[in-house]
Amino acid sequence: MNTGKRILWIDYAKSICIYLVLLGHAHASQPVTDFIYTFHMPLFFFLSGCLFSFEKHPNFKEFAIKRFKGLMVPYLWINLITYLFWLFAGRNFGEDATISTTWYSPIIGILLGYSKQMIHNTPMWFFICLYFLEIFYYLLFKPLQKKSKSIKISVLIVIAVIGYINYAYNPYTLPFCLGTAIVGMVLYGIGNLIVHNIQIIKIKLLHIILVFLTMGIVIFIAHENGYIIMATNNYNNYILFFIGSFAGICMINLSSNFLSLKPVFQNIIIYISKNTLIINSFHLLTFSFLKGIMVFIFHIPVETLYGKIVPNIVFALVSLFSCLPIAYIINKHFPFIIGKKRSPEG
Repeated sequence: MNTGKRILWIDYAKSICIYLVLLGHAHASQPVTDFIYTFHMPLFFFLSGCLFSFEKHPNFKEFAIKRFKGLMVPYLWINLITYLFWLFAGRNFGEDATISTTWYSPIIGILLGYSKQMIHNTPMWFFICLYFLEIFYYLLFKPLQKKSKSIKISVLIVIAVIGYINYAYNPYTLPFCLGTAIVGMVLYGIGNLIVHNIQIIKIKLLHIILVFLTMGIVIFIAHENGYIIMATNNYNNYILFFIGSFAGICMINLSSNFLSLKPVFQNIIIYISKNTLIINSFHLLTFSFLKGIMVFIFHIPVETLYGKIVPNIVFALVSLFSCLPIAYIINKHFPFIIGKKRSPEG
């Protein structure tokens, strides 16, 4: 179902996914975290591919500039803002106070795209990774635009093999998250290739069974493959990583498909979807403020969150909605931070 020019099932999928990002960064139990990490970032790469179109971007130079404004400008501005907060305040409190990090280490991480060194705001790795992924995807697949899907899938398989070789045999971390970009390009490409074949389907018993079947697969893969981290190009078993990724993508897309049939909270879902960039960028900051409120106002120890499912579900939800005023302020008054000249409508 489309709302205007929007694809509503993608809005639901993005909203679910960004919430899972927050929940994954909270202090839930390890099995829950493993479950989320099995597919949440692969899903974002897949959905990004669904939204890409060569027809909308026929000129490479214009595309590269547009994506630089949409990804790299926010990457630089938001890293600056959150780095300064970390430098003058954040590193003196909480978990950061127990970690010995030089003041310049995050700067090196920002410039080279090393997520491990971006301790001030680790999720920012996705922006620089996606930018270089999209640039290389455009250059590789633009000449193949009129080729058959089988040829494009063959190229994606080759890219997957290259990703494995880099993961398994290259002891050095590539700059700009290029190692992750290679693997993410496979998921991005699949999304780009099949998006036109994804249709809104009525809820049937078979589809409900598929949701629970794919959920079962994700649970099994999470148990067998453990904690995978795309940010650091760590997949444990490479084959299991892709199986878990596609099972999770299928699970969320089917669920989002169903939700779009009779949408609830449609306006808020669309708003969250439109602002996933900002939510991803500032949710760790809201985590810090919420924990401060817990400890200093309500006298609730942060440890009450550790390993607990329900408290972290609530904590992640509150954090998500705490990011929405930030999104409104940035869109309304400081749109240059996200590479825009003026506040978007709505």
